[in-house]
Amino acid sequence: MDGGSPVAAAFGIGVALAAAPGPVQAVVLSESVRGGVGRGLRAVAGVHVTFGALLAMLALGLSVATPRGSVLRGLEVAGGLLLLWLAYDGIKTAPRAGPNPDEGRRVPPAVRGMLAILLNPGGWLFLGAVAAPLLATASQRSGTGNALVAAFALVVGAALGDVALAFAGGLGLRRANGNVGRIVRLALAAILAALGVWLIVRGAAP
Repeated sequence: MDGGSPVAAAFGIGVALAAAPGPVQAVVLSESVRGGVGRGLRAVAGVHVTFGALLAMLALGLSVATPRGSVLRGLEVAGGLLLLWLAYDGIKTAPRAGPNPDEGRRVPPAVRGMLAILLNPGGWLFLGAVAAPLLATASQRSGTGNALVAAFALVVGAALGDVALAFAGGLGLRRANGNVGRIVRLALAAILAALGVWLIVRGAAP
């Protein structure tokens, strides 16, 4: 395997990661349907700036233990509560059309994206079980610089899928007629709530 192979592998893993539906994708789609492409892209930026920072620390040699036991259960409960809050917020604003006068006082979409990564137990499992070995291999073969390039490739691959999702939500679903748009927003809130309850049940289980 040559020095560039881990970079190509990282890009492919990033694309696959974005294609797998999960809490991050639900948050990005919900934000873009709620506030248009710009809001969706700000959520994507929050997700991937945070994700990229974590990957860069791994590439520079920081070790991340795969969460398990009480740490994993705590992450699941915290992530579930976040998704329930986002679902409630989405339901509360779904009937409203046009700009929301209270929007400026709400949590910015970039912060929502950041929290979707930091409180996502699946994200931490990915960092410990997949990203850390991949970046360690890249570093061993060609040095820290190559590991950083692989981290960047992973972020780019994942971001491409999420950017496409933001455009699909902002330009497609959001522009549906009023009743359809409201139904879509309520459906997305229901998905977030279902994911949140599932995480909380997993985390609270003995």
